[in-house]
Amino acid sequence: FKEKLWRVANWTDSVLSMDFDHEINSLSFGPEFPGLVHVLNGRKKNFHSGEHSEHYQYDVHVIPTRFLEEGYAEVSSHQYSVTEYTKVVNTRDNYQDAVVTGFWMNYDFTPFEVQVTKSRKSMWHFLTECCAILGGIFAFTGMLDNFAYALNKSLNTGRRSGSRGNIEMTQSLRE
Repeated sequence: FKEKLWRVANWTDSVLSMDFDHEINSLSFGPEFPGLVHVLNGRKKNFHSGEHSEHYQYDVHVIPTRFLEEGYAEVSSHQYSVTEYTKVVNTRDNYQDAVVTGFWMNYDFTPFEVQVTKSRKSMWHFLTECCAILGGIFAFTGMLDNFAYALNKSLNTGRRSGSRGNIEMTQSLRE
């Protein structure tokens, strides 16, 4: 900083307590397509207090995307995800981790492309899926019924064999 451009009595204190509040109105990487979400649009940060400064860091991961829809032209664009980090920095505190104050935005471009295809399924495909679901329900209830029958049969068999033994014992005692 040149002293002529910065007219304050103690410019060191001014630099140490700089205000990095910000608002991101719009951030995009290419044309719009249906379903695209701009995560940072309208993001506002205003945590500044007079004696401290801030460290704002955004790690933006940009992903090339191709959007295809039947009957429309292909759209080549980019979508992004964000990891956000904010820290209040007291530059006079000697025991605090050394963090540079300011607004930082790091970009990372992925080496692969995502293809989003929007299409409609036919009525026959929908009916086939419904029949598959109903068939699965019938198969599952059949397995439950079979399990319940086998469990009931094994429990009743154990009771009958025990009761037969008692009947035979009482008959032998009478003789």
